[in-house]
Amino acid sequence: MLRKKLFNVGFEAVATVDRRPFRLADLARYPLFPPEFLDFVRRVLPSELDHDIVQTVVVTGRRPISSTPRA
Repeated sequence: MLRKKLFNVGFEAVATVDRRPFRLADLARYPLFPPEFLDFVRRVLPSELDHDIVQTVVVTGRRPISSTPRA
């Protein structure tokens, strides 16, 4: 879906170059997730799913060179 959105706004040569699982322990390193939230997720998430909570994705693309000069 992200690749399609980048194409829709004019990017070219859009490619997914990396995709990795992100574990609960990885989320704990970021201040975006308060300890209360992480404790809640630990309680409700089966431990066998801990290795794949979200996916990190690296997508590259480039804007086309405009044929009209900018003012």
